Amino acid sequence: MAEAEMYPEWTAEEWTRAWTIHVGKAYRCQKCSTIIMVTKGGVGTLEPICCGQPMVRVEQPDTLADE
Repeated sequence: MAEAEMYPEWTAEEWTRAWTIHVGKAYRCQKCSTIIMVTKGGVGTLEPICCGQPMVRVEQPDTLADE
């Protein structure tokens, strides 16, 4: 019973939010600049790896500079 006290229960909404992979998220490799984008969502974890290192999440799309 002591183990149950260490890990509080989550609601269904909290589980869904924590484990849902959303369409449109993009990740970039800092070494080779490869970019991947989630095109099909689901439930699970996503830890993209490229060139032997974790990819970083792209927060905003690149914009063209005004000329």
